[in-house]
Amino acid sequence: MNFQVIDLSNPLWLQILKTLRHDIYHLPGYLSLEAKRTQTIPEAILISDDDKLLFVPYLLRQCNELFDQDLLAQEVFDIVSPYGYPGFLWSEAAENTPNFISLAINQLIEVFRSKQICSAFFRLHTLLNKRLNEH
Repeated sequence: MNFQVIDLSNPLWLQILKTLRHDIYHLPGYLSLEAKRTQTIPEAILISDDDKLLFVPYLLRQCNELFDQDLLAQEVFDIVSPYGYPGFLWSEAAENTPNFISLAINQLIEVFRSKQICSAFFRLHTLLNKRLNEH
């Protein structure tokens, strides 16, 4: 399984969205506005294995001010969804491959851990993520 952290300027963001069913909450322009409003860093992560894709947009927040500065060896972050219900996006091949989404979410957790992310809060999309618990 491969992963790539994508920023708003990367054309891959829109290329991926062209292949996946998505909503306004997944568009780079929407995340850009939310990032300005919330003073966060907009990113997305793409986890892939051939045509199996998991795409997750999010806002990265620095949270060093929550900790005693003498105890911090490096920066600490958390993640939130942009306002609304973006949730996760996945390809049809991912949905039809047993365990791919579960394995991809485990990979997502490992990537976040390596980026010093202490927590992540995702709002799920009512329609696009209604079958997430089946994976």
